[in-house]
Amino acid sequence: MTPPLSADYQAAMLVTESANRDRVTSFVAGNGGSPGLVDHVAAIRLYLRVPHFLTEWIDEPKLRAEVAAALVLDIVAMKLLDDLMDDDSGLDRIELACLCLHLHLTALKEMCALSQEPQAVADLLERDFTLVCTGQIRTKREPARNLDEWCANASTYGAAFLGCYGALAALCGRRPESIGPAREFAEAYGTLITMADDLTDYDRNGERAGNLGHLLLTGALTLDELTGLVDRLTERAERAARQQPVAHDLVPVVGIYRDDVLNRLLPRFRAALAV
Repeated sequence: MTPPLSADYQAAMLVTESANRDRVTSFVAGNGGSPGLVDHVAAIRLYLRVPHFLTEWIDEPKLRAEVAAALVLDIVAMKLLDDLMDDDSGLDRIELACLCLHLHLTALKEMCALSQEPQAVADLLERDFTLVCTGQIRTKREPARNLDEWCANASTYGAAFLGCYGALAALCGRRPESIGPAREFAEAYGTLITMADDLTDYDRNGERAGNLGHLLLTGALTLDELTGLVDRLTERAERAARQQPVAHDLVPVVGIYRDDVLNRLLPRFRAALAV
């Protein structure tokens, strides 16, 4: 079991999360969002928190805060796009579409200015979101039937999605030497989050086709295979974090998400398989 985050790290993370919440809710409210939409974005804690992890590579506090504030606008924009596609949030779809686009364009302008390399930002976003978008289309048409196919699908949304923002954080933070390890960390960490979402959605949303929980309970995937994947992702993320001394605090963060999959989510499926 991973020890909890230190009190200092927890406090710093919550400061970033709170600042990001204030930024996003003010933006949404000030640009036509309903109270329901404001409440919705205020409640998506991981989306508001994850820029703190992705900006570990930046050692200048003011720049780090500015990059986190820009990243969160785009990350929340993509969350609203996901809500629009799923059409299960109960929120007005016109609001979702308009605020998604407005958040994204504002974030793009800020990221280009911060990086001082606008073409590099545009090229990175175009390349990565081509992968994300085509991957989303493919996974809806061809749900995974085994672990290899699940990993291939996850690599085009969970991994690529967060990997893009990891690379953007280093680019906007003017740390080009950190783009590689930042992406590597974010891709592995993003896949762990995707695993947790999949296992949760088996019960929460009744997902079956292509769902990890469904693959487990139908025998298409074994617990040993799944826990082996968790171990490999953890090692990959921790190795990337250790490449930069300023990012060492990410190592326990990875352990917490690993433990969430292994100790909170998998026991329900392990018990079902034992019956």
